[in-house]
Amino acid sequence: MSAPAHTQRDFHLHNSFTFWIGRLANVMKDAFNQKLASWDVTYPQWMILNVLHHQLADTPAQIAENIGVDRSAVTRLLDRLEAKNLAERMHDGLDRRSVKILMTRQGAALMDELNEAAREHQQLFLSQMHPTELRAFKTNLQKLLRAGDVDTISIWRHL
Repeated sequence: MSAPAHTQRDFHLHNSFTFWIGRLANVMKDAFNQKLASWDVTYPQWMILNVLHHQLADTPAQIAENIGVDRSAVTRLLDRLEAKNLAERMHDGLDRRSVKILMTRQGAALMDELNEAAREHQQLFLSQMHPTELRAFKTNLQKLLRAGDVDTISIWRHL
């Protein structure tokens, strides 16, 4: 059986930026998860701890918005973090529906190590680029995200 004839309108997977960006994201997340395993923390759990550490959020809804996942995923992640005594839910005495998320002392003590691991992990990948390329890469990522209605200008810290 012969291969199908390809036309100009035919779009090959390996010409897809979506495919390659997704592949890069998976490679980076998998490598970081391997690094975090020694602390029994996953990448999504680290994202929550990092957001709490930097006081960017203190409710499940705010956490979900900050890390780009839905609230049900945050609930499951918080369950795991609570089981590990890294975060805790505090219910408002007047309104039990109102929940604040706090990092425990154990979670706070772990953050220096986890954030150093994150710095090392990121540097492993970013060291492949010249500083000029890195600045251009960040700018181009921000443009692509803005095309998908994700504004990073006010929240992405300097490299």
